[in-house]
Amino acid sequence: MMTSFVKKGYFNEAWGVLSEMGEKLCPADIATYNLVIQGLGKMGRADLASAVLDQLVKQGGYLDIVMYNTLINALGKAGRIEEANQMFGQMRQSGINTDIITFNILIEIHSKSGRLKEAYKFLKMMLDAGCAPNHVTDTILNFLEKEIEKLRYQKASIKPKNKDDAT
Repeated sequence: MMTSFVKKGYFNEAWGVLSEMGEKLCPADIATYNLVIQGLGKMGRADLASAVLDQLVKQGGYLDIVMYNTLINALGKAGRIEEANQMFGQMRQSGINTDIITFNILIEIHSKSGRLKEAYKFLKMMLDAGCAPNHVTDTILNFLEKEIEKLRYQKASIKPKNKDDAT
């Protein structure tokens, strides 16, 4: 039922079900919260995802790596990079180990917002933590390489080469 609500964007109904779940949480409830938070993140509703997390914590629930990653991603895609960084800090302070997904999200949101030095910082942090890059990391790094190339050309006041511009 919750999956259908989330997929169709019926978040008021999903929120109602969450509210009716009562004060006690079980692992299945945590999975339900994850589902709702992921749906809100995909719809760019980081504000509502934060409200859902607040509700979870008030009920004595805990945040797991999936929730943290989802919220960091939603915040980043909403342009709320500093809040995403704060969430990453909170995640580490709470003792949750980061994974390749966490680092890929952070590298991507920083790259796409033009924060190339920060993106590199997270790449270095990932490698220092012994976290091996995967195919998603490679895709993000290809994007990052193109952004760096654009900056080089801008500094030199030259337009970048476009493979589609055949003369």
